[in-house]
Amino acid sequence: MTARQTITHLICDCDGVLLDSESIALAVLHRELLALLPACSSDDGPPQAQRSAALHAAIANRLGMYTDLLLGEVDLEFELGLDAAQVERIHQTVALACGEQAQPVPGIVEALQEIRLPRAVASNSDAPRIEAGLRRCGLYAQFAGRIYSGHDVAHPKPAPDVYLAAAAGFGVDPARCVAVDDSVTGVRAAVAAGMYVLGFTGVAHDRKAMAGKLREAGAHQVFEEMKQFPQLVCELIWLR
Repeated sequence: MTARQTITHLICDCDGVLLDSESIALAVLHRELLALLPACSSDDGPPQAQRSAALHAAIANRLGMYTDLLLGEVDLEFELGLDAAQVERIHQTVALACGEQAQPVPGIVEALQEIRLPRAVASNSDAPRIEAGLRRCGLYAQFAGRIYSGHDVAHPKPAPDVYLAAAAGFGVDPARCVAVDDSVTGVRAAVAAGMYVLGFTGVAHDRKAMAGKLREAGAHQVFEEMKQFPQLVCELIWLR
């Protein structure tokens, strides 16, 4: 059997892997978009509470996407009529909330201490938001100079560009990188980049359902507790 290429570098998504900020983004997006949801009477369609729940689900299913793309898709689905100024305002509101309120994903600090690989961040969030969150959580020093944003490449996730940029920054073949991501969008991007992909479900509302989605998207392995993370990486490093 052909030996698998040794893993030498670690590429992490930010929101939902390093920072527990996706729940914050979800709450802010739902609040902001719900206020713009066209009102309707019971004769026109589903009651407002049902539409609110549908809006919440639509946002949750798209977390991990570039925020402007997420807003565009939800805008079309719910006929919100967002203009450019509203999109920018919502984008900035989400970024501010995540930067000010984000906490480390439980167990990530300890896991990173055990994983002795050069590391980078590859995220669809903009670089200032990533940096603010990492600084707040005490993780910035580990990733300084290795922050790659979907805003700075030709195409955001699910295209592989941001993961490829991270590998290129190290000057290594993407096949030597293990990527960890918590979203279908991100897993598809890392798979397309040719990396070994770990799907993380620890911050998902329904871990079992998310695990299935991440596997379907191409994740090679899926885990739900950060205490599992170092061992998974260790096994990859030494796999022959």
